[in-house]
Amino acid sequence: MAQLSLWLRRAQPFRSAALWLIALLIATGCAHEALPEARPTPNLDPISAERREVRFPADDGATLAGELTLPRLPALPPLAVIIHHSGPVDRDAYGYLAELLVARGYAVFRFDKRGTGASGGEYGCCEATDALAAYRTAVAQPGIDPQRVFIVAQSIGTRYVAASFAEYVAATPPCGVALLSNLLGPDEIIAIAAPVHVIVADSEPDLQRIGPDAVAAHNARWPYGASLYVAKGAEHTLFDIRAGPIDWSNPSWVQRYHRGAMASLLEWLDQTHCRFEP
Repeated sequence: MAQLSLWLRRAQPFRSAALWLIALLIATGCAHEALPEARPTPNLDPISAERREVRFPADDGATLAGELTLPRLPALPPLAVIIHHSGPVDRDAYGYLAELLVARGYAVFRFDKRGTGASGGEYGCCEATDALAAYRTAVAQPGIDPQRVFIVAQSIGTRYVAASFAEYVAATPPCGVALLSNLLGPDEIIAIAAPVHVIVADSEPDLQRIGPDAVAAHNARWPYGASLYVAKGAEHTLFDIRAGPIDWSNPSWVQRYHRGAMASLLEWLDQTHCRFEP
């Protein structure tokens, strides 16, 4: 018994360390919001007229970096500004989406979060204000149609847009807001006074609230129109898991985007006419 007690006392530090490690893994690995290990480079050169590197200041003075990719046609294309999901995400996390949008005739603005890619600063702060700074920079770029601007926000990005929607409007009223992996419930989504399209995975535990209920609330509050697409067999960030889990360390993850979800986004963008009324 004395030997057992001595072993338990000696093992206690290792037990504490193990519990701490388990907690850390749960906190950081319960969702794929962190940047995947593999960062596939998008194949944009064959379909783009210009890939413009853009530097812009954050509110606290940090220098952030992004890219405006212009399609070959039309001459003044509509613009889609991507507002990221959470985690230390650079622009190439959305390279697959840029490929789809540019091929469809949309200019696309993507940026590196602070502390990632070519952006300065240290990751871990100011995501909401950095996203707004990226939007302000994007809509001021030459070569796009400033009257045909769309916001494509994902996951935590949907909350950033809703919380500061008046400031987005002050920069340039968007023609519409696509809410990918929406997190907004009925009380939050009505802050977005513009057409919205909600795209959510059928695996969401809170699907009713962030899907049908949110869309119904927006339609009851505004005349712009709100629509919903539920991606069957998708995980939170709208990658297809019907063939099994995604291996984010394998560059082929980029090909596993949910085809139905992205087709729904493109169709909604094409069909949404700008009629913003503050």
